[in-house]
Amino acid sequence: MTDEPFNGEILIVTSEVRDGHLEVTAMVPEVAESGGTCTLTVPSSGASVTTEASEGKDVTYCGVMSIEVTGSTEDLAFIVSYASATTKAESSLTTVEPAA
Repeated sequence: MTDEPFNGEILIVTSEVRDGHLEVTAMVPEVAESGGTCTLTVPSSGASVTTEASEGKDVTYCGVMSIEVTGSTEDLAFIVSYASATTKAESSLTTVEPAA
């Protein structure tokens, strides 16, 4: 890990709570590489999970990251971060879309 400042951005593709788990997918636009990791963190509980990123065309994908959610899912907020040898990126604090 380098101490470089964040030099990328993360777009949240999907976020939903299913069967007591927060499930999020995301992507890092304009960065196409393998070997990086994506981390989903819920600051309110301190829970986090890491998954391996996958390379796409002009994009790096963060596949489904799932964290068990306890308590209310109202206003549940999370952050997705990405780290590789050359890139560090982090999403803004994002609130889960309420179920339609």
